[in-house]
Amino acid sequence: MSEVYWEQGGRSVNQDSLTLQQAFTRRGRVMLAVVSDGIGGLMEGENASGFVTERLTECFYKRLAPLAGRGKGRKALQRCLLRCFYEMNQELRRYGEGREIRLGATVSLLFLWKKRYLLFHLGDSRVYLCRKGTGRLLTRDHVSGGGITRCMGSFPFQYPDIAWGRIRRGSGFLLCTDGFYRSFDGRQWQVLSPRDIGSGDQIRRRLRELGAMAIRSGERDNLSAVYAVVCG
Repeated sequence: MSEVYWEQGGRSVNQDSLTLQQAFTRRGRVMLAVVSDGIGGLMEGENASGFVTERLTECFYKRLAPLAGRGKGRKALQRCLLRCFYEMNQELRRYGEGREIRLGATVSLLFLWKKRYLLFHLGDSRVYLCRKGTGRLLTRDHVSGGGITRCMGSFPFQYPDIAWGRIRRGSGFLLCTDGFYRSFDGRQWQVLSPRDIGSGDQIRRRLRELGAMAIRSGERDNLSAVYAVVCG
């Protein structure tokens, strides 16, 4: 079960982008989830984040899913994603140079296959693992002095943080941008407890509830999230 939440909030432009994709292979179902947030203070943040999610969706169907379907392991999938990240960064560099601008976006990616997960991460969007009413942060924010220190964009290639692990039954994965998580106070883990969720509609309603809570607390930024519950 999985769903998404995408809200412009109080901004005039939504610089967040996300994608949630699933495919069935000879070796079972695979899933890709990505959230990306255009870097504030740079140009065309919505184009940078949109480009990231578009290219990663393409990579999922043309490269990742076929590899998983052929039974390839984590190392092959990791090499595939690294090539994709490098190619994306090169394209953004050429685009920025051609327009004489600087642009960039965060990227937090989750790939699920064969009861395993693989994470790629740059920036200050986040991925959480949710279980039994608690949440554990799986990524670290690339931030210093209030600014983003690592991202995808019109800069020299920056190596992403990579993590992987096995998925336990009854786990949930939350990917979200800073506008969504900034006002977290602990109540969100009860709202997103996997054992209390039985459908995609419930996920959608609960993400909207958390987004509304953030807006009521004064959040003005764009808010985006993807939540996936692994039932078996």
